[in-house]
Amino acid sequence: MSDDRTVLEAVARAAQACFQQHPVVILGSGASVPHKIRGMGELATFLLENVTASEGQEADAWLLIRTALANGDGLEEALLKTAAPPSLVQKIVALTWKAIAVDDLGVMSRAIQGEETFHLSRLIQGMLRTTHTVMNIVTPNYDRVAEYATDMVGYIHATGFVPGFIRTREGTDAVTIRRGAHPARTVRIWKVHGSLDWFAGPKGQVVSLPISAELPDKFDPLIVTPGVSKFERTHDEPFRSAIQGADAALEAASSFLCVGYGFRDRHIQPKIVERCLQRNVPIVILARTLTDEAKNFLAGSAGQAYLALERDGEGTRIYSPDHPAGITVARSDVWSLENFNNLVL
Repeated sequence: MSDDRTVLEAVARAAQACFQQHPVVILGSGASVPHKIRGMGELATFLLENVTASEGQEADAWLLIRTALANGDGLEEALLKTAAPPSLVQKIVALTWKAIAVDDLGVMSRAIQGEETFHLSRLIQGMLRTTHTVMNIVTPNYDRVAEYATDMVGYIHATGFVPGFIRTREGTDAVTIRRGAHPARTVRIWKVHGSLDWFAGPKGQVVSLPISAELPDKFDPLIVTPGVSKFERTHDEPFRSAIQGADAALEAASSFLCVGYGFRDRHIQPKIVERCLQRNVPIVILARTLTDEAKNFLAGSAGQAYLALERDGEGTRIYSPDHPAGITVARSDVWSLENFNNLVL
C-alpha cells in the first residue's frame, strides 16, 4: 500500500500542475455516458432498427454498412468504409439527431429537477473562481452536457451564436456579456462536429433554435456524423468557425484535460500533439477505458508531462513518464472526473 500511496501522491501533483495552468478541457463521448447519452454501440443498434433504405444505391450502401457492423466493426469504422449516397447520409444524420436529442432532453429534465449530478460543473466553478474570466471546452459531442453543466453554476456559455431563442451566428465579432461592471465569466464551447440545436433552414440559413424531440419542420440538423463525407461537411459553416475557434484555443493551451476522449478525431488531435510533443505541455487523460489510439498517443506523442488514468478491474491503471507501461493501484475511482476535482479543488 505504501507503493500505492507514493504513486497516488505523484498523481495528485501531476493533476494539480495541469489544473494550475488553466487547462483547455476536451470532452469525448465518454464524458456524456454518465449522463445517459447513448454511445456509438447503442447508436448503431438504434440506426439498425430504424434506418429504412430506399431501393438502389441506398439499399446497396446500407447492406455494406450492416454487414460491417455484423462483422464486428464499430459504427464509425462501418460508416467510413462505405461511400453512402447523400440521401442515405441525410437519413442517418436525422435519426442520429433524434436519438441523441431524446437523451439530451432527459438530461435537461433531470437537471432542472435537481436529479442530475454534473462533476463538470464543479470543475468549471473551480476554474472560473480565479482571475480567469474565460475557459475553453473543445468537444466533438453533439449533446449539450457542457452547456447544462455551465448553466447549473450560473456562468455564461457561448457556442458561436448570439443569445436569444432564434439565434444567428456570432460571426467574427464575438458577443461579450457583462455582469455589473465586469465581463461575465464565460465558458466557450467549441463544438467541432455541431450541436443538437444548430440547424440549416430551407433557404440554407444557419440558426440555433430550442429543441424538442422532433426536428423543426423543413430544417436539417447541423451535426457531422461519421462517414466518408465527414470532412467535406466540416469545410462549411458553422463547423469551419467552430474548428478555427478550437484550433486557436488548443494552440494557446498551457495544459489539457481530456475526459472520456478517445483520440480518434482528426480535427482535434494535431494541435494537442503539437503542444505536447514540441512544448511539453502537461496533459491529463481520464477515461473508463483508454482506446488504442489514446495509448498510441501516450507512447509516441504525449511528451514528458502526461498522466493517463483508466479503470482496471477493481483498481485504476496509471500511465506516466515514470510508468509508461502503466501501474495499477487498488483504488477504483482515481480515473474519474469527480476524483480529479477532489485532487485539485
